[in-house]
Amino acid sequence: MKLYSYVITHDYGFAPNPFGGFLTLATCMPQIRRSAQIGDWLMGTGSTDGVGVDRLIFLAKITGKPSLADYSILDKYRIKIPNSCEEKWAKRGDNIYFQNADGEWNQRSNPFHGEEEMAHDLSGLNVLVCDEFWYFGASAPIIPVEHRHLIKKGPNCKANENKDVTSFLHWVSTRKRGINGNPSSINA
Repeated sequence: MKLYSYVITHDYGFAPNPFGGFLTLATCMPQIRRSAQIGDWLMGTGSTDGVGVDRLIFLAKITGKPSLADYSILDKYRIKIPNSCEEKWAKRGDNIYFQNADGEWNQRSNPFHGEEEMAHDLSGLNVLVCDEFWYFGASAPIIPVEHRHLIKKGPNCKANENKDVTSFLHWVSTRKRGINGNPSSINA
């Protein structure tokens, strides 16, 4: 079991997307989406521009890893397709890539990623699906000092693999699972 840690500079509820009953990471962080396995954990922490350093925006256990192609067509992931219905969270859908009849990748209209991010996002190959998650957003708690060595500082990600992960998971598990706060970025 590994714990992948990374800093979230903009938390719009898009990457990761905690809405629709399960958390997904379908864009950004391609290196994690390629290498993480079912049973591993994802942790997103705050930045100086966001909710603040040493704060936990989300923690999630990977329970599925469909390809981007499968994610775009399987019925159970349709809820993650962005749309403009009245539910504010629906426009945040991260199911934004699909292949046309010729096998070429296309991008669905969305307010967060344009064509300039497409190659980067598609290089992740997979989507990480998490049925077990804690999303705090703007209510991000401060991570206790004894667990801060798990936090990745700066860009990219950090993979932790040691007994300290178990203690950290226990600390988080004392909180309510699911969505515990709204996205923290302005105009979220």
